[in-house]
Amino acid sequence: MGKLVSGLFNGTGAANYVCIGFVPDFVKVIAVGDTAGANLEWNRNMRLAAEIEGILDTNGATALAPEVITAGISPYYGGDLMTSTNQTSLANGEGVYLWRDSRDYRASSSALVGAGDAVGGDPIAKFTMDTVANRTGHFNADVVGTYIGAGSKIVIGGREFIITVLTAGNGISADEVTISAPLSSAPAVQAGVIGYISNKFDYAPVPIGKLTPAGFKLSMTTVVNVNDELQMFVAGTYDN
Repeated sequence: MGKLVSGLFNGTGAANYVCIGFVPDFVKVIAVGDTAGANLEWNRNMRLAAEIEGILDTNGATALAPEVITAGISPYYGGDLMTSTNQTSLANGEGVYLWRDSRDYRASSSALVGAGDAVGGDPIAKFTMDTVANRTGHFNADVVGTYIGAGSKIVIGGREFIITVLTAGNGISADEVTISAPLSSAPAVQAGVIGYISNKFDYAPVPIGKLTPAGFKLSMTTVVNVNDELQMFVAGTYDN
């Protein structure tokens, strides 16, 4: 049976290796941070030289553009040891080699163990709804903003939401946090105990000293993968 994964990462304006744990048969990267909605699509059956690394769609603004070797998406077989030379940055939203980050960032940023994003000594533990109509509320603490922000998944009262608006350094004052409708069933809005908050990017730099899993290389650095523009991808394998 085929595999299928999806996630968000921050564009860097440099070639990236997105390590998903297997070599995909198809990949689509959508520049969701680009108002034109540009996307790059590749699959293993694009075997002509002109399209060997995919087809770029700039949302109808121009003709579809085929991508040659080193210009688009290609398989990546992993196995690279991360050093300070090949992994250019470990900062969240940066780095050349990326892998899935499923950590919980509710803890204090001053905690000695683990990576947290709460300002001060108290973890982010409670959400209070201030304006139901706008789905805006606040936390019991501000966030640093390194990891938690727009795009983070948040579990409130056992249901999952997305943080859609949150400025770094804010969170504790009324209406500073905007959440989506729940990703699971009703009720539409909840307030209460926070069970989890994810990184605003699903994929973060692979640490120094780790071996990279397999995935795909994204060579494109303009239109798609522009520096500091949010990117979403879908990748998978075929059954045959």
